Amino acid sequence: MRIDAVFVIKRRGVVVTGRVDAGEVRVGDTLWVADRAFRVDGIEAFRKSLESASAGDTIGLLFRTAEKADFVQGSVLRDSPSGGTEAPATFVL
Repeated sequence: MRIDAVFVIKRRGVVVTGRVDAGEVRVGDTLWVADRAFRVDGIEAFRKSLESASAGDTIGLLFRTAEKADFVQGSVLRDSPSGGTEAPATFVL
């Protein structure tokens, strides 16, 4: 998923928005941006909490232990640490 926006919700964490390009993401999954791993603590779409999202869904991902500075608009979230930000992956959010 290419990150469209990043913002902080007080007492909840960092939210990253974008469209799932391929595959599926679930609450509890570990996603990578560059060489850093982050656990998905929540998924929302249009103010509805979800357990998972799949290709084509526009979503917000909640990361409770991340900082806003960990994410940059335009960066790519992946299901694997390999390949930097442009290599193919099974799941691209």
